[in-house]
Amino acid sequence: MRIAMLLLCIVLITEVADAGDTQVTVYNSNIGVVKQSLTVKLDRGINTLSVAEVAARIDPTSVRLNIGGQGKIDVLEQNFEYDLVNPNRLLEKYIDNAVVAATEGRVYAGSLLGFDNSNLVIATDDGRVAIVSRNKITDVELGPGQKGLITRPTLFWQVHSTRKTSAVMELAYITEGMNWHAEYIAILGQDDETMSLAAWVSVENRSGATYPDAKLKLVAGEIHRVREKVHPVAEALKLARPAPTVTERPFFEYHIYTLEGRTTIKDREVKQIRLFPETEVAATKEYNYDGQLEDAVRVVMKFENSSEAGLGIPLPAGKVRVYKVDEDGALELIGEDAIGHTPKDEEVKVYVGNAFDIKATRAKTDYKKISERKIEETFEIEIANHKEQDVKVVVTEHIYGDWQIKRSSHPYKKTKANEVEFEVAVSAGERVVLSYTVRRHF
Repeated sequence: MRIAMLLLCIVLITEVADAGDTQVTVYNSNIGVVKQSLTVKLDRGINTLSVAEVAARIDPTSVRLNIGGQGKIDVLEQNFEYDLVNPNRLLEKYIDNAVVAATEGRVYAGSLLGFDNSNLVIATDDGRVAIVSRNKITDVELGPGQKGLITRPTLFWQVHSTRKTSAVMELAYITEGMNWHAEYIAILGQDDETMSLAAWVSVENRSGATYPDAKLKLVAGEIHRVREKVHPVAEALKLARPAPTVTERPFFEYHIYTLEGRTTIKDREVKQIRLFPETEVAATKEYNYDGQLEDAVRVVMKFENSSEAGLGIPLPAGKVRVYKVDEDGALELIGEDAIGHTPKDEEVKVYVGNAFDIKATRAKTDYKKISERKIEETFEIEIANHKEQDVKVVVTEHIYGDWQIKRSSHPYKKTKANEVEFEVAVSAGERVVLSYTVRRHF
């Protein structure tokens, strides 16, 4: 069924004269804050203003409007219209109004009395009532005069002005459906002691609106929000040119990253922007074994987020992909991990995978019950190094209760109330057994 509108009048409003300046701040918690500076001409008395193409996933209760101009200007009422034009919505608004429905062999002209998904009920001009199957209708024409039909999500205001003036509107609102996250690309040096690191941010816009030529800011940090339901209405991947650069600065308890210049943020788009150019940092490869969690020996790349190490800037949370150049010159992926928000001068650990040539096993070899609330246990961790190079493995053990290590084959350090670490050196092709006895009180 095809619907045509004869002389259909869309909402009669005072449109904003100048789209003005747009700023978008995106948080990594699925929200964005949109700010627009708009120009409008006001007549003396009550004016109806509108701004179309706002985000379909706007939180209407978050809208803030400030109008400055000559004379006294008061905002009397605000409405958000999201019930967009569609065939059923059109028919609903045309109840008791003129309609013409055509089938293959007949034309029904009259007044629309009602409808459902199967039929139209029309009081025809000859005094009859026709129930016309929608499956047989080829065209529907609706008469003129209906107002209140909108084609895009629109904000409306009733504004009173004491005089005729040109005013500047400052509009701000919160919308869901916007997010951003960081992606890091790390290329490990041949010696495994250096790493070139570059960062991009991906901005996702599924808010239901496009923001042309906008000033873009990104906020890193977890803000607290009261969770409420907002009414939703309703992928291209675009790689931004490397030319725009991003500046960082602290803001309250968070960090703001501001894109220099402007960019267009299209609806249903993922835009990638370079956060900082490729930078070389000093890195360390570490082998970790926690036999109480898993059997594998983990490979972890560590680096200090400091200026001395070659970086020293706040790093937003994101995914780190680590590559290394093979002997044939090809760049190969060796692992990826996610990092949290990391301030400067903090250590970054990236778990890239499990060691193929280093194996470890853990076993309890002795148990003694000294008293009702005191026991003594002995554990052995065997580490086999099948590599052609010597390695060091950091072994983590979790000990609960009131405890004391009575004997140990290797030095250890207490890292938490219930955790100790042993550093075990294993020569190429060798096996080493770490053993310790712990007495625990309950």
